[in-house]
Amino acid sequence: MSEQVRRAVVLIPGLKRVERFSRRDLLAKNLANNEIRPMQSPEPMKVGGESGLRLMPRALRGATRPGPRIDLFEAYWADMLPSSAEMSPWKRLANGFELVFYWLISRGNLSALRLSPTIAIGLVAGGVLLVLWYISLTVMVAAALRATPEPAFLESVPALKPLYAWFMEVTAWVEASAPYFILPLLLSAFRADELAQMAMFSKDYLENQQREMQAGLRERVRRRVAETIDRVLAEPYDEVFIVAHSFGSIVAIDLLADWPHPADCDRIHLFTLGSPEAVLSCRSQWLAEEREQLFQHSPSVWIDFHSPSDWLCKAVTDHAHHYPENSHRLLFNRPLIERVTGRTHMAYYFDHQVLQALAADRD
Repeated sequence: MSEQVRRAVVLIPGLKRVERFSRRDLLAKNLANNEIRPMQSPEPMKVGGESGLRLMPRALRGATRPGPRIDLFEAYWADMLPSSAEMSPWKRLANGFELVFYWLISRGNLSALRLSPTIAIGLVAGGVLLVLWYISLTVMVAAALRATPEPAFLESVPALKPLYAWFMEVTAWVEASAPYFILPLLLSAFRADELAQMAMFSKDYLENQQREMQAGLRERVRRRVAETIDRVLAEPYDEVFIVAHSFGSIVAIDLLADWPHPADCDRIHLFTLGSPEAVLSCRSQWLAEEREQLFQHSPSVWIDFHSPSDWLCKAVTDHAHHYPENSHRLLFNRPLIERVTGRTHMAYYFDHQVLQALAADRD
């Protein structure tokens, strides 16, 4: 019988503040329940300082070779998402305005809207939610300011007093208006705060934003993810699958396009799940350049999964041209409300085609 393949899977999760290993554990649970290649329950393990889960294949009657042994790791970076809780009210207002202006006033928006009808719907809906979110933020900040003494800077700049008074009057009128009472419910139902956080992080990453004398956000995220991947690649695995979901695919493309170890390329298999690359490349020239560079120095295998039911996802640009057999269009049978609210974006973790691709034997 052939020797068992030693496979490492490094998950790069998407853009959401969740606990460390929660996405890894979810994927491990679903891999263990895969019917085509049944796996034993995952067991904790550690290599190179990285904590992971080991999944051993169940013996199949009549099989000529054992299935791969899978060690599953997570390149965690969700704790790097900034929080607005400690910002001053004026700072929150300024950041919110910058966010809305960045995403709504852009020449790249027209290119993104042309990608597909579902993406156009998703982008328009997202833009409306961002505007409503900023209105709600403005009203909340004004309410907080009313409970505090008048800002000291108004004494030093008296010309701003009429503008400040106008701001307070307008926000008070909006807060007292009948439609405003349903706005918090609407924003909560469609998770507008989460959308705003993701939009702000995406903007800061694409701009490599520097805050508080730190290195740029793009550089810090890349370094964090690279540490995990580098430790895993230093081990004697036969294959290393980089599984990048959602915004994690942006980090993976950005990182692997400049990967400094040529000897690793033959072992690296890249899986992108629900990538927003096509949308974000309309807004960022450097991302499009990194994608093309990765195609030129491509990993041995790059499989892209995408779905028309995922309204902010599309196939990675030009991927099907370079990997014609490895661009897979998935059809998620999900309710309309899940598509509108973005919950369909998590369906890749449960999809049997994705799970089979990660657990399958490879020659």
